[in-house]
Order: sequence, then C-alpha cells, then structure tokens
Amino acid sequence: MISKSNHEPSNNQISREAVDWLLRRITHIPKNWLIISSIFILLSTIQITGGEKLTFKFQVTNTTAIFSALIWLPSLLKIIALTGGAIKTPAGEITGSSMMPMLQSLTGDTLGFLIEHTKLAEDVAPPQQQLEMRQMRHEWEKAYASTVPSSEARKQIESLSQRYKELRNSLPPGAKRTFEMESIAGRMRALASEVNFSEPEVNNLLKSNDQGKRLLGLSVTEWSGDSTYFYTVLNMINNSETAFEQTCALRAVEKMVIKLNNQQKQDLHSVLVHQRNYNEAEKCWIRPNSNRWALSDRILTALEA
Repeated sequence: MISKSNHEPSNNQISREAVDWLLRRITHIPKNWLIISSIFILLSTIQITGGEKLTFKFQVTNTTAIFSALIWLPSLLKIIALTGGAIKTPAGEITGSSMMPMLQSLTGDTLGFLIEHTKLAEDVAPPQQQLEMRQMRHEWEKAYASTVPSSEARKQIESLSQRYKELRNSLPPGAKRTFEMESIAGRMRALASEVNFSEPEVNNLLKSNDQGKRLLGLSVTEWSGDSTYFYTVLNMINNSETAFEQTCALRAVEKMVIKLNNQQKQDLHSVLVHQRNYNEAEKCWIRPNSNRWALSDRILTALEA
C-alpha cells in the first residue's frame, strides 16, 4: 500500500500552503490604501485655531478612531466575500449591508473627500490595486448616495455644482479650499448615476463658463462613458482652466476609448502628446510622474491596442 506524503492533503483536508496563501491574501492591505488611510489619520489629529496667531494642536478624535478602523476595511470586505456574505462574531453577524451604517456615520464632506482621494490613488495604481481601490471607492459612493433620496439627487448635485463655483471665488488657495473642492468632486461622482440629464443638458454643462457646471458635466460624462461628448471633452483636455479640470476630462475620455473611431483616436493621440509637453504657461498640464501622466499613459496604451 502506498502511503500519502506528509505534504499531500487528504480529500477532506486543506493544505497548510493553501491556508497560508489565503491568510496572506486576506490580510494584505493595498499600499495606496494604507498610505491614504495614514494621511487621513494624521490630518484628523491636527486642530488649527485661528485668531491673531494660528495655533496647532494634536489630539486624537473620534474621526481618528474611524480612520484607524477603516485601514482594515479591504480585508474585512474580502473576508465577507469569502464567507458567503457574512461573518459570525460574539456580537452578531457582520455583513456587507451592516457595514453601511458605519460608513454612513462619516460626514458627507469626509465621504466626498474619501471618494475623490481613492480615485486619485486608483489613477496611479497598478492594475490589481486599481481593482481594489475601485471596490473601496464604490463602497464610499454607495454610502454617500444612500443618504440622498433619489428624488433629491438632481437638486443635490446641482447644489454641489454651485457650491464648487462659490468656493473657487470666495476662498483663497489652501488646504481648506482643496479639501472642500475635492469633497464636492467626490460627492458629485457618487450621485452621477442617480441623475438623468438629457444630452442637450450635458452638452450645456460641459460648454458652460461656470467651472462648477463643467465639473458636473464631466462627472456625468465619465459615469456614462458616452462618446457623443468626445470632442467637447477633448477640447477641455487641451484647453483646461485648471489641472484638476483636465484630470476629470482625462478620466471621462478614458471611458470612451473603446467606442472611438479611427479619426477620433488620432485626434486624442495628438492632444495627449501635445499636453505631455509640460508647460504651465501654455496650459500643458500633464506633468511627468503625476496622476495625469499615469492617466494619459493608460489612454495612449489603449489607443494602440
């Protein structure tokens, strides 16, 4: 009789190597996710007091605790998926749906900021990490969208558009304005699938002189991936008023690539090559080693496929 090797599992056993692989896979935290979470944790401990002289104070807050817990969210989601959608604990079951209240406990501003910065990480991440970051972003988006009734989504997203314009005009450049504007961009992204703008409405938004309306138009266009708006978005890439607007336009056109005809692909290639000659004075915003460079790289690769 031939005995089985000590390393070979019997029919009802799982090998140690398989268990080790599974644990490594579950407990792996994407590098970009860890960096983003760490930054949020650090920022949440800083309190700035105004007056005649700015003072800084470091203090652990409830927000700090939330961000610390969220570091492990990617692993928790994987465990939930592997266990058929639920984990039994002494305190009860944790399921995908029961995690939503935890995410909803974050303010709209914070969720918007998380959405936008997870997207920024997704822009520059390798393919496998892109998928993981996208899954995280979708969780943030669902959490925020669930706080806005469907009947109020259009009104809310238009209000965010107006708020974006006001912030650009009223606040000086700095950390506060950046946080607010990126939060608005993230919340628009979350609501883009909930609104139902007509083609003429989207065209009017994209061609508006109002930066907030253009951002709204780009959010809807990126979500839809509709190549109807290709040349309008291409013009925004080549004539963006800001680097951030160009980032949003690049994201939108990336979703259209597979639908473009040969002439459109040639025109897109030409604009990207021109914009990659980085020169702020000439409004060529695609700087090497930036998220826009990574986006343009992916688009150029897709054009060659």
